Amino acid sequence: MTQPKLNRPGLVAALFATATWGMVGVFVRWLPGWSPFAVLAGRFLVATAVMLPILFLASIRHDFTRSLRTPLTWGLSLPAIGSYVLGTTAFQMVPVGEVTLLFTTSPLFIIAYKYVVRLPIKRSESIGMLLATAGVSLLMLPHLSTDQAVSWQTMAGYFLALGAAGFLALYVFWFNTLTQQNIAPKSINVVFLTCLLGSILSLLCEIFFSKLSSEIKIDEQAILVLLGLGILSTALPFLCYTAAAQRLPVVLTTAILLLEPMFAVLFASVALQEIPSLWFGIGSVLILWGLLLIAREANAS
Repeated sequence: MTQPKLNRPGLVAALFATATWGMVGVFVRWLPGWSPFAVLAGRFLVATAVMLPILFLASIRHDFTRSLRTPLTWGLSLPAIGSYVLGTTAFQMVPVGEVTLLFTTSPLFIIAYKYVVRLPIKRSESIGMLLATAGVSLLMLPHLSTDQAVSWQTMAGYFLALGAAGFLALYVFWFNTLTQQNIAPKSINVVFLTCLLGSILSLLCEIFFSKLSSEIKIDEQAILVLLGLGILSTALPFLCYTAAAQRLPVVLTTAILLLEPMFAVLFASVALQEIPSLWFGIGSVLILWGLLLIAREANAS
């Protein structure tokens, strides 16, 4: 049996998104003094501006206008925005490699959902989930066994990263289900609306809730960082990953993210001099091993 034509482009799109998302943590750290909402506002505004010319095309503009009247398009943007909010906050609290590693645990939430609704779960998926869960526990263990105040900030960052992974799993699962039912909106519509709505909500939250606005410095470096964050690590990968979610099995789409920590650790070690700890190494082996088992099962199904 020949492989479906859309599988290969979907795989390439997911891999590209994974590599460019690995740079997000470095970009966020290069904006010291910025609140998470300020970072997200700048990130989403740049991404929105980059995609705006695409919507000037007649065919796309007509479809986008119609999709604005569809509740599904608005609903899909919410878990994506939630994932960005929690992930950006976590990057400011925990080393980049650790946040990215926890962010790859989206397949665990998919497997957990299948368990709750009593869908069939393969043996390799169960073993993979146990291994990955053990890896996450090892990653957190050193901070649970100390009374230092900073450890609780780190733990909060860990849980925020896991929350971001959960929102991403919800987004991918929902989008994949709508695609199978032939009612999913186009990728560009969801991505643009997410960035547009995300920029508005982030600006409002920055105005009403953040106390760091007066400390934000907008200089040439900040502008360059926001351009890289908005274009290279938001618009392009989000569009590619959303397209991949329509062409690949849902668990495989999230499992491909297991490559992201490798890129993130490489970028962070070079740009931020963040060298992974021994606990990170042991935990990452178990997490990646578990996710590989899940990805292999998804690819075989």
